Amino acid sequence: MIVEKREFRNEYRIFDSRLLAGQLLKDFIDESMDLILAIPNGGVPVAQPLVEYLKPQEFNLLLIRKVHVPWTQEAGMGAITPDGNVFFNQQLIRSYNIEEKAIERKVKDALTAIEERKKEYDLEDYEVKNKSVLLTDDGIASGFSMIAGASWLKEKGAKNVTIAVPTAPLNSLSKIEELVDKIICLNVRTRYPFAVADAYKNWYDVPSHEVKQILKRIRNFFS
Repeated sequence: MIVEKREFRNEYRIFDSRLLAGQLLKDFIDESMDLILAIPNGGVPVAQPLVEYLKPQEFNLLLIRKVHVPWTQEAGMGAITPDGNVFFNQQLIRSYNIEEKAIERKVKDALTAIEERKKEYDLEDYEVKNKSVLLTDDGIASGFSMIAGASWLKEKGAKNVTIAVPTAPLNSLSKIEELVDKIICLNVRTRYPFAVADAYKNWYDVPSHEVKQILKRIRNFFS
């Protein structure tokens, strides 16, 4: 099931910031959540108002990492979960004829990045089995990160999984829908090309120091 804000369909520059997008998202979530997970870095400011409003038992980060194509950091050929399970965009790999050695190298880079972020953000392991989980990010593009994240959560025994994001293309949501119990996406778009940034008035890459500040506030919320 996909829940959207109909007046936001195919609109641009809707959200002033990720934080304010999270504040709008919270009004569409009426279930209690055991665990809220954010995909860093962009999903962390979105998660802050969700945590404050829903008051889950736990909050943490889901370290899903894009596996980049060899020649750019902007495009991805898949995504990798914390335990090393990779979800590939086989169509893209075939169309660009990406060699196996290049793929292996980029997978290794992604795993290294996951370990570095785990240390940088001082993350502890967590359990998802039999829990109601809300997974959030600042938006969905190709959907491979969310497909990887949702599949990982189901494999780990989550009782149910809800995805809540400010913006996404409908074709990506359709691919994810069968993997989760509910998707909440305020700004659904059907026009091509799609960019997450186009939903925001103030868009920038969230730096690690901002993530650490928000994590400190959220962790204080649980203390």
